Order: sequence, then C-alpha cells, then structure tokens
Amino acid sequence: MNRKVVLETKGLSKHFGGIKAIDNVNMKLYENEIIAIVGDNGAGKSTFIKTIAGVYKKDDGEIYISGEKVHIGNPKDARSYGIETVYQDGGVISILDATANLFLGRVKFQENIFGKLFNFVDYKYMRKETVQLLDRLGVTLKDMNARVNNLSGGQRQSVAVGRAIYWGGKILIFDEPTNNLGVKQERKIIELIKRIRVEFGVSIIVISHNIAHVFELVDRIIVLRNGQIIGERIKEKTNTNEIVSMITGVAEKVAAG
Repeated sequence: MNRKVVLETKGLSKHFGGIKAIDNVNMKLYENEIIAIVGDNGAGKSTFIKTIAGVYKKDDGEIYISGEKVHIGNPKDARSYGIETVYQDGGVISILDATANLFLGRVKFQENIFGKLFNFVDYKYMRKETVQLLDRLGVTLKDMNARVNNLSGGQRQSVAVGRAIYWGGKILIFDEPTNNLGVKQERKIIELIKRIRVEFGVSIIVISHNIAHVFELVDRIIVLRNGQIIGERIKEKTNTNEIVSMITGVAEKVAAG
C-alpha cells in the first residue's frame, strides 16, 4: 500500500549572498510520519524549515502539499496549507494566559447582539475549548488564569502545540523542542509529540541535536551537511554511530585517507 506524501520539496534552495544555506534539497514527508532533520550547526536545518514555513522565500525549487505544487511566500501561506511551526521559545506571549494564547489574533465573539454590535468576546467558550484541547494533549494546568511566563517550559510548548493543532495544523515542525528544558520537562515534550501523532494523525518534522531523542521519536532520519542532504536512514536500519558519522563526515575523511 502506497503511503500518501503530504509534503515534498524538489530542488529547494536558499542563498544568502554567495552562501548556499540549502542547496537542491529533495525531501518527502509521509502521512502520519515523524522524521528528524539532523546536522551540525550551520548545516542548513533552520533555513530549510524556515523556507517551508514561509519565513524565508525560496530562491529555487518547488514545494508540494499532498501532490499539489504550492507557493509559500510568507508564514500565512504556510499556515493556509496546514504547516505550523513550534519554535524553541514556543512562540507564545508570556504575559497572556493559555486561553488568550490559543486564540491569539483569532478571538471568538459572542453570538448575540452584544457580540455583533460591540464585539464582546466569548471568553467562556474560548476557555472551554482550551481546557478540552489541553486535556486531549494530556496537559493539566493548575491555574488557567496563570500567565504563560509562570508555566514550565514544557507547559509553554504544550500551549504552542495546542494552538497549532486547534487551527488546523496537519504538518507540525518542531525546532529543537527539548532544548533548554530539564530532564522531566524533556520527557513530557517527547511524550506529547508521540501523543499528537496518535491522537490527531499529524505528520511531524523534528529538528534536534539530541540523537537519543531522535531515535526514540522518529521513523526516519535525514542528515544535512553544508546545505545538502547527504543521506537518510530508516531508524530501525541504522544506529547512533552511523548518524553521527554522517553528520560529521568522519567516515568519509577516514576513507579518503
């Protein structure tokens, strides 16, 4: 049975002056799959995901969503195709609570004369939706009125993930999701990513330097070096040593003498 390709890039390239940040990148992401894109600092990982997410405009190549060629010129374009990115800082507004962050820029107004005439916000509805969504994600907040800056790093990430899914995210990109988190919070984020794949059927791209987390989470590993894909492996058919060697190029240097 053929798997559905939900995201594909062909010859995707992005240059900054004379520097080729990504060069002729061909990648496929399948339905309900988790892949990791790994590489050393400067390998092109961030540029690649930011080009897909519309932060950067591509210089060359093509992007396909479910087989359809699309133009992604900005983050709004990407979101319209179901691409949502959760960055290291979670992308949440620290002085707002979880509900306000979930509905940031997309508030729900009351469906009565007050809502229609005076734009009264239906905060009761938004709070209910937020609680139900976080419950599906396995997240419980002791105080729903708490500002996000008073939540743990893992809880902030959970709010950002919830927002991405609630507004139709089908392809989620995680940029270093466990970076700067303690061991306990790392564990919660790993379990959260596993859960949303099962619960919501999304496809996921993970950018990470933590190879142990990569092997626990993903189905397939893509290695970038100097802006190019130098190899990809199915998780069960590789090991940590091979992936590290691919990242660093050590095996190639040894072979070259």
